[in-house]
Amino acid sequence: MDSNLSIFNQINSLSYWFLLESNYKCSVVLDAEKNTYFVCIKKAGKPLYSHRIDDFSKRNKNFVKFELTAIANSLLHIKEQVTLRRKVDV
Repeated sequence: MDSNLSIFNQINSLSYWFLLESNYKCSVVLDAEKNTYFVCIKKAGKPLYSHRIDDFSKRNKNFVKFELTAIANSLLHIKEQVTLRRKVDV
């Protein structure tokens, strides 16, 4: 789990960026009771992207790292598109 800490930090930082710098809302939930990790981006109340990792603590560490990396890459791609649209609109 420690090896994935930097990816968790990146996902949380991106979520914070969406909340402050865009009209997209990003939520990140680590639910210990349900053993899930969930990331969702919405715009105007409509989901644009979501990813759930079930049985989070029981999964292979390498697979979890792969999934977390995919989430971070997806969020980075969406951030890039938001940034590009701003430049076009200006």
